[in-house]
Amino acid sequence: MDHLPNKLPQDLSKDLKRDFQVINRALRVLSACTQAVIRAIDEATLLQTLCQLITEEAAYRMAWVGYVCHDAAKTVQPIVWAGYEAEYLKTVNITWANTPRGQGPTGRAIRSRQPIACQNMLEDPNFAPWRETAQQRGYQSSLVIPLFDAREVFGTLNIYSSEADAFNPQELALLTELSDSLSFGILALRAKQKRQQLEQALKLSEDKFAKAFYSSPIAKSIITLDEGRYLDVNHSFEWLFGYVREEVLERTALELQIWQKTGDCQQMLQELKFQGKLRDYEVQLQKHNGEKILCHISAELIQIEETICILSAIENITERRQAELMILRLNEELEQRVAERTAELTEATKQLQLLNQELQQSNQELEQFAYVASHDLQEPLRAVTGYTQLLMSEYGDRFDSTAQSYANFVVDGAKRMQRLIQDLLAYSRVGTRGKEFVTTDCNLGVQQALRNLRVAIAENQATVTVEPLPTLNADQNQLVQLFQNLIGNAIKFHEDNRPDVQIQATKRDKDYLFQVKDNGIGISSQYLDQIFEVFKRLHTHDEYPGTGIGLAICKKIVTRHSGEIWAESSLGMGTTFYFTIPRSIYE
Repeated sequence: MDHLPNKLPQDLSKDLKRDFQVINRALRVLSACTQAVIRAIDEATLLQTLCQLITEEAAYRMAWVGYVCHDAAKTVQPIVWAGYEAEYLKTVNITWANTPRGQGPTGRAIRSRQPIACQNMLEDPNFAPWRETAQQRGYQSSLVIPLFDAREVFGTLNIYSSEADAFNPQELALLTELSDSLSFGILALRAKQKRQQLEQALKLSEDKFAKAFYSSPIAKSIITLDEGRYLDVNHSFEWLFGYVREEVLERTALELQIWQKTGDCQQMLQELKFQGKLRDYEVQLQKHNGEKILCHISAELIQIEETICILSAIENITERRQAELMILRLNEELEQRVAERTAELTEATKQLQLLNQELQQSNQELEQFAYVASHDLQEPLRAVTGYTQLLMSEYGDRFDSTAQSYANFVVDGAKRMQRLIQDLLAYSRVGTRGKEFVTTDCNLGVQQALRNLRVAIAENQATVTVEPLPTLNADQNQLVQLFQNLIGNAIKFHEDNRPDVQIQATKRDKDYLFQVKDNGIGISSQYLDQIFEVFKRLHTHDEYPGTGIGLAICKKIVTRHSGEIWAESSLGMGTTFYFTIPRSIYE
């Protein structure tokens, strides 16, 4: 029988010793990692502690943890590292995509969901993209262990050794257990952080709810759905109904007689259960002092712990409804008044129409009179003038000076009567024979008036200065007559000096202000309001000829054009006539 040798071969003894050291250090790292997981307060600190344990306790060259990114390039983002890194992670550009650059141990570990070891970086063809940079930093082998969140890989633990074939099966198993512990610790921290965030959000939500509930200017309450008992009310509820909060809690609205009718309350609850919420449900409620108020209730179902409750907001609309009713009454009264006023206006319109008709008939009669005046009344005057002149022609040599004078008086009186009739006819036709308003150049109107007055201008050696005038919407013929009458008056009423007439217009907001200024005899201020009256003369016929109708015609023309006319003057200082005509709507 063969006996076992007293000693193991030297090389076997070295391997066992080495394996024992590796396993021992892996166990120390695992133990330290477990303690780190227990004491960890945040994810980054735990990862940094683990990397330092691996490089310091297990004496590995470098360790780092990367997180899987689900971007288009499927990159792996380094999070923490320890040991001799020397900016290696800035150059490696690691991806877990199934591409040539994703065939390294990290990419394959993520895709396969299994630990992947590169026992010799100098010989492994898959490590070619990183071989040079790894060799520069003294890396010979590496181990990549995936980190799991439930069934998904969310990151990797990467360990680098300065020796080739550094990872045996026993150490791989221990390091895998270490990664499992790390994954558990990370998930626990994340769960804890999420729970803290939820708790903080819940507390914040509760704080916000409490603040909104208690400080709301609208009466709010929380009651149980099953029994309708008040769990809480805010200050506005107390002010609205006149109850102290403690008087309300654990009692129902029916017990407090806030709701007077059970049927009304049950109907609201049925609609709330059917719709899930209510908006502006109108009902009459009662205050603590017995006062009835009309309210809008908005309500929705909420859950407080295990209890289904009703959160309601109550708004007193009594004054609003009273105001609405008052507005309705005022509207009805206003409509009645409008109807009455409409009837009055309708009747007034009928009367006015009867008056547009009477006026039209009067105008027709006036026009008929004007025709008679222009024809029938002037015929006898022409006969008197003709026969008197014929009598003087045939028998004039038999008349003494007195008879000659009488005959001249007859002819002169007849002619004056004829001019008076013609002026009256012109005055009457300002309103009845006026033409439609058209675009009229006032400069052309003045020039026509001056041509009509050229004999008088020449005889009196008058000077007429006209500044540029506007274009208006007017009756062109009447505008010529207006300028002709005013210029003619300025020429006629002068003393020894030569007549000097100045015409200009000023543009204003709504109209043009015209001025016709002369250097004549002037008018006493006491007569300025009378000069536009028919037949109003301030001088005898012998002093200044005329019928006294010219300025009355001017006023009638300006009035027809929706304007005003007046004069400013003093004796011996000349006179300025002013008149306005509205500006064209097209300006």
